[in-house]
Amino acid sequence: MDISESLQQALHYLQTGAPAKCVCVCDEILTESPGLIQALYLRGCAAFQKGGIAQSVNDLEIVHGNHPEHLHAAFYLGRSLRAAGRPEDALAPLQLALGEDEFAVHARYELATCLTRLRRRPEAIDHYQDILTRQPHNAQVAANLASLLERENRLNEAESWTGKALLMNPANETARMTRATLDRRGGKYPEAAQELRSLIPEIDKLTNRSIAWNQLGQCLEGQGNWDEAFNAFSESNQVMNRDHAGSVPDPRSPHSLQTLARIQEWLQDNPMADWNESTTNDTGGIAFLVGFPRSGTTLLDRMLRAHPDIEVVEEKSLFSLLHQDWSEPGTLEELADLNDAQIADARNIYRREMSRHRRQPQRSLVIDKLPLNLAYLFLIRRLFPEAPVIFLQRHPMDVCISCFSQAFELEGSMTYFLDMQQTAQYYNAVMQVAVPSMEQVGSPLHQLRYEDLVAEPQDQLMALISFLALEWHDSTLEYLQQGGGETSNTPSYQQVSQPLHTQSIGKWRHYSRQLESSVSLLQPWVKRFGYQESDTGSVPV
Repeated sequence: MDISESLQQALHYLQTGAPAKCVCVCDEILTESPGLIQALYLRGCAAFQKGGIAQSVNDLEIVHGNHPEHLHAAFYLGRSLRAAGRPEDALAPLQLALGEDEFAVHARYELATCLTRLRRRPEAIDHYQDILTRQPHNAQVAANLASLLERENRLNEAESWTGKALLMNPANETARMTRATLDRRGGKYPEAAQELRSLIPEIDKLTNRSIAWNQLGQCLEGQGNWDEAFNAFSESNQVMNRDHAGSVPDPRSPHSLQTLARIQEWLQDNPMADWNESTTNDTGGIAFLVGFPRSGTTLLDRMLRAHPDIEVVEEKSLFSLLHQDWSEPGTLEELADLNDAQIADARNIYRREMSRHRRQPQRSLVIDKLPLNLAYLFLIRRLFPEAPVIFLQRHPMDVCISCFSQAFELEGSMTYFLDMQQTAQYYNAVMQVAVPSMEQVGSPLHQLRYEDLVAEPQDQLMALISFLALEWHDSTLEYLQQGGGETSNTPSYQQVSQPLHTQSIGKWRHYSRQLESSVSLLQPWVKRFGYQESDTGSVPV
């Protein structure tokens, strides 16, 4: 075989849109000359074109590892890593590729895509803005920029870029969706609903269609069309379910129904009072904010981080390295019998993970805010028995209807929220673990209600700051003055950008008919948390 001639043939196939033929020629070359960098590079690029992402990543990682100065390989590797669902790994090679003028725009676009996926939106915005200085008539980039600006609550800028994108391409799907979102957020419900109804049939990607149905549901809520709104939310969830066919939480995952049942059974037979006590004290400086999703934890997060001594680490699975397969016999039992050295080691693992996400280490108290750590109070108690725990509760009916009608990314247990009955079942399962844990936990525990927080924020915050053994600062109320402050990475980003209101309290009443099948599961928790039992009565809708 003439290697040089074969490489030229492979390059020809790659450049003329015949990637499968290019791969075949490269396979022959690599059979004779294993590890030949030129052949690996061409095969990696061709594999990407034909959808062989794993092969592309494998080949291009070898090329990039041996020749980091090869900027073409760096770009194509970054692109392949992004396609493989590894956006964080894609950043470094794509940054390198910026050094090649040929990739100045494409590498920035890929970087913006990766940074958006990583929720590093301000950086993604910078890249899109740079592209638009070079390509001012790029409608898709303008539309993507507008979408991110809306997500950052920079609404005037989002409005401007949405208009520019639609002038360039009135049919642009991203810009039309952002147009509808901005109209809805501005209270223009009929206009937003009309745009969404015309847009939905044209959307091919199921995830985007699901989001559009959810947006339509929010518009219908704004107009008081509750039955139609529930139907729109149901359609959104069904579309999302079709897009993730067969997607159910791993039974062994930390927050699955099966895991929660296993933990509940174990806690009943192994009360915390029987665990061996650690003789070593932790250094402190950590608190935990928990509550079922949609209970107002993001709102409280926004308020607390305005205090000069508090940093909030938002929704990072800091215990993930410590979670074991709780379904395996013996693992929970081992937790009760940990010795001092094992506890110290686990604390160190947690703190190292925490330090990766801290941005204000000068602040004396860091609050780990992950709502579903509510089900892991026993683990918090085991490792940090002196750490303050804040439990924010909300009416169970409001929580469940809010989870059902929220466009969550389908990660972990969020799949349970695609169905109203499953949402109630999941709420019940979490509380069956959390409440006994709260009754047994020796850690300082502060419970407050969402309803009280929005009705009398200053009183509630002053009591909470006192519980955290911090001095009161009026800056804690800056959230109320500024209408939201720093942007949230949670689905609540729109709500927490608004001034405080009580409009969401009792919203479930408008959906009392749709909640009928869930009342038997939720009523005990309504009573347990001290809400009026009459609050589960039906109201006209």
